[in-house]
Amino acid sequence: MPSIVRQDSLCSHVDQLRFFDFLEPNFDFKTAMSRFERQVSWLPFVAPTAELDSPTVDNNATFDSIWQPKSSYLPTLPETPLSFGDDPQQQEISIDSIIDHRNLNNLLSPPTPSFIKTSVPSRSNLPARSQEKNSRAMSPSPYESSLPSHKRTKSSTNIHEPEQLVPGASQTALEVAALLKEHPGYMCPMLTLVQEYQSRFRKPLHISELNTARDIIEIQYNGHMGFARLSPSFRATMGSDVLSVRLERPYCTIHCPINFVVSSTFDLPFIRLPLHIFSEHVQYLLTQHSGSMPLGSFLQCYSNYFPPLIDDEYGVPLEHFITCVKNVEIVTDKGVIKRIQTTITPSFSVPLNHMVSDKRSTSSSASSSSSTSTTTTCSLQTFAREVIDLLKQETVHCRLPLSKFVTAYHSKYSRHCRAADYGFDKILDLLLAIPNAVQVLGDGNKRILTLTHRCQVKRFFNDLVRILKNKPQRSMAISEIPREFTNFSKKPFDMIDFGVCFLDDLIGELKDNKEVVVDQENGIIKLYRKEQTDVEKFATQLFAEDIINMFRHQQDFNIPFQRFIPMYHHHFGYQCRVQLYGCLRLIDLFEELPNIVQIIEDKNGERIIQLTDEAIRQAAQLNITQLIRQCDGSIPFDHLMKLYAEMYRFELNYEEMGFDSIETMLESMQDKLACVQTNKNTAVIRVMEEHHSEIVFARNVVHILMEAQGETTIWLLKQEMANRYRRELKIEDCQNRLKQYVELIGQNVRLTPPMRFAYEVVKGMRACGLDKMNYEDFLIDYQLRHGNAHCPNPAEYGYPTIDRLFNAIRIVALTRGHRQTKTISLTDEFRMHIRSSYSLQYNNNNRFAQ
Repeated sequence: MPSIVRQDSLCSHVDQLRFFDFLEPNFDFKTAMSRFERQVSWLPFVAPTAELDSPTVDNNATFDSIWQPKSSYLPTLPETPLSFGDDPQQQEISIDSIIDHRNLNNLLSPPTPSFIKTSVPSRSNLPARSQEKNSRAMSPSPYESSLPSHKRTKSSTNIHEPEQLVPGASQTALEVAALLKEHPGYMCPMLTLVQEYQSRFRKPLHISELNTARDIIEIQYNGHMGFARLSPSFRATMGSDVLSVRLERPYCTIHCPINFVVSSTFDLPFIRLPLHIFSEHVQYLLTQHSGSMPLGSFLQCYSNYFPPLIDDEYGVPLEHFITCVKNVEIVTDKGVIKRIQTTITPSFSVPLNHMVSDKRSTSSSASSSSSTSTTTTCSLQTFAREVIDLLKQETVHCRLPLSKFVTAYHSKYSRHCRAADYGFDKILDLLLAIPNAVQVLGDGNKRILTLTHRCQVKRFFNDLVRILKNKPQRSMAISEIPREFTNFSKKPFDMIDFGVCFLDDLIGELKDNKEVVVDQENGIIKLYRKEQTDVEKFATQLFAEDIINMFRHQQDFNIPFQRFIPMYHHHFGYQCRVQLYGCLRLIDLFEELPNIVQIIEDKNGERIIQLTDEAIRQAAQLNITQLIRQCDGSIPFDHLMKLYAEMYRFELNYEEMGFDSIETMLESMQDKLACVQTNKNTAVIRVMEEHHSEIVFARNVVHILMEAQGETTIWLLKQEMANRYRRELKIEDCQNRLKQYVELIGQNVRLTPPMRFAYEVVKGMRACGLDKMNYEDFLIDYQLRHGNAHCPNPAEYGYPTIDRLFNAIRIVALTRGHRQTKTISLTDEFRMHIRSSYSLQYNNNNRFAQ
């Protein structure tokens, strides 16, 4: 058994510590011994019970691990305190055999004994990888066990009780004291203390601030390593509740003992469970904990109700898997204590501009603050996309240690990632500013960066939509998803890459989405596509013309996808509403126009809307037409390139449009442009305006269809045109010359949506017996006849605004004036009486009449 010193009347432990307070590293041995003998005639040393490797130990052996003076503390402090007991069998030895000239140095700064076997509390049932990292204790510190029972203080207790401020103590000193109160023996290495203080209170800690509070905190050095501890005098008053800093308990008080310690080196396991089962368990646990529970003791709480979670190297990090549960989030309270609580989980289909959450303080100036916030938000959006691409392409399972982030960022983008460029001091703060894009797992130097669950689901959804669009029926079997994803991404499909364990977990997240239809019974997943109505198809054709008119002012005939909506509003003066065209997303509307636009990506991954070659020719033709009309109807052939560059600020590049020369390009535009020779042998370019006879021909056809209530057969229409106007009508005319006014459906011909509105205008004005009406009076009469205060609705006829709708029926009705003086008048062909019963109509109950 180890030798120990006994005494008849023990002096207090505090007196022993005070005796060695005066010792310095280079102290005089004789002076120390004389001072020691004057204060006490003996010194008790109590050694803990320990099992020794050798069965017998010499009674005169010196136990260096018994006690340490003020100037020499242990170089390393274990996170899990050793468990000590009291040996009833103790032997007495003389003080001279313990303290001699040879062993005093070892006594004051002893090494950690290697022959003492300590008992460690049982750990959770985790694999060896997690057991090596998991360190937690449920027994008091050896430094606390040597104190009297009435002076022992257990970690993380009495921290919520109201306490009084220490007179003259700074707030920083009290906060450090509150942290040291959680450590075994009220002692912590300075490096660990600084890190914990910065994480807990979000501000730096300077050693000079601790030197001014020596009555509370003492700093000791053992070689080059410093330690901080609560002073003995302050520890003696711990029972009087003098701390004013209140720290939240990092563990559950329901399922964990009072002396439960959550270590900073503790790692949560990787688990492999179906998401719907795990979600039910988490929701039940939150119900038992009033909607909030600490993350550090989640395993203990979980094992009290359900089978313990087993670490699986092919699983998902537990902290990330908890965030996959609907209406559950992990928040960080004051410091590093993470808590699980209920919340309202937003839909995963959130635009990219909502992936940024800037919580920094605003500037004192409102105008500069708004400008700075807008610039910072755009920068953070770009940074969020870069981090997402980095985690998707350059990491394993979309996980990257935070310590390697800067190196990986520089390797991928060939530039340094500086937090100051975005207005932050640290990379961690920059990453925390985009919480909807990335998630930071763990604490301290073990932080891991990964994609959030919502970002992972959006990533899976976007890839799935791209795959389904290439399918003939835009559908496929759910069992084919792994194979199709492997072919699509050119790498093996692994569900762990998307942050879940099973394919059904991701399919279940898509059930509430309106763009994908999941048929679990038949095992089929397909895109939801609403069939466009005739009006929506007509509106889509008008939208194609608007795009060409809008893009013709751009140098390369392209626009960034993110800027299309604001540029459309700026160009036309009204918003682009995709619902008018029967689509849910803007990208779906562009997919309905494959002959007009195509979506490409630049070198930075930005989506670009580019006109096709055929659309570029139409845009160039419109530009040349506008140029000629502004130059009095004709321009010299030799001046075309110069005048074009002066007007549009970019050159007419006919080679990019697929032409060998400018002459070849003009020949392809003979339907609108003509190159003629003048008397001075100079070639000029003119616009071939629509002849008045063509307009009269269109009015005649529209007039006959209006008498037929908007629709009739092609043969009856041809017969009436020949009998009444002596004009021949061909089927090709309905498909080309008259496509703005009539549409051919099988063997029938009917009015286009704007001409149907013109028919309503003619009927309304003839019912009033007028050929000309005030605009406001017409709207009131129209609303009364249709019984709807919102009539006329331009969207019902495929137009975004009422002004464009009236502009489309100029061959029937004309609008003149502005505001109160604005009037509507019928053209000459429609001022005659329209017969209510036309003898040639093939069906009095056609769909348009209904």
